[in-house]
Amino acid sequence: MTADDQDRVDPDWAAYYRHTIGREPRPLFVRGTAALAAAGTEPGQAVEVGFGDGTETIALLQAGWRVLAIDATPQAADVLAARVPAGAEDRLEVRVASAASVDLPPFDLLYAGYALSFLEPGAFGRFWTGVRDRLRPGGFVVVNIFGVRDSWAGDPDAAGMTFLDLGAVHRLLDGLEVIDIEEEDKDGDSFTGPKHWHVFDIVARRRLASQA
Repeated sequence: MTADDQDRVDPDWAAYYRHTIGREPRPLFVRGTAALAAAGTEPGQAVEVGFGDGTETIALLQAGWRVLAIDATPQAADVLAARVPAGAEDRLEVRVASAASVDLPPFDLLYAGYALSFLEPGAFGRFWTGVRDRLRPGGFVVVNIFGVRDSWAGDPDAAGMTFLDLGAVHRLLDGLEVIDIEEEDKDGDSFTGPKHWHVFDIVARRRLASQA
C-alpha cells in the first residue's frame, strides 16, 4: 500500500481537525437535537464517538449535557481540551481509544458522525450490542453509517471498515422507534479528494416503557 492509497481512507487527522475547526454542527446533529427537543428530552448523559475537532461535543456541553467523548486519535483530545467552555470541565470525560474498547455508561444520546464505519465489522457489531444494552428508555441514537455503494466499499485498503445496505440498517434498528433515515448516494468531495458518498443518516429512539 502506498502512502497515497492509505491517505484515501486514513487521512492526516490533525490536518483535518485544523481544516474543520470553526464549522457549524453537522446537519445530522442538528436534526437529531431537534428531535430530542421535540420529544422533550432533558440534557442527561451523552456519548460522542469520533468527536474530531470537538464541535458537537462543545454544543452538547453548552446545552447542559454530560458528555463521554471518544476518539482514537490523541490529536482530537488535544484540540478538544483547548475548546472546553469554562465551567463545563466536570461534565466532560475524554477517552482516547477505539469505541469498541470502551465500556459505555447508561446514556440518553449517542452521536457519531462519520465514525462508526471505521470500526471493522466484528468490532462494529460488539459496539452496537453495547449501544442497545446501555441506551436508556427514551434515549436517542443519532449516527451515520457508510453504505455498500460508497466508493471506499470497493477499495481493498478499506477492508477493515463496515458498510451496510438498507436492509442491514433496518435490522440494526429493530425494536427502536425510527424517527428519520436519510440516504445519501451521490458523487462529492472529501478531505482527501473526490469520492462517491453512500451514507445512511439515522435518528432513532428507544421507546419509553409506557410506549413499548
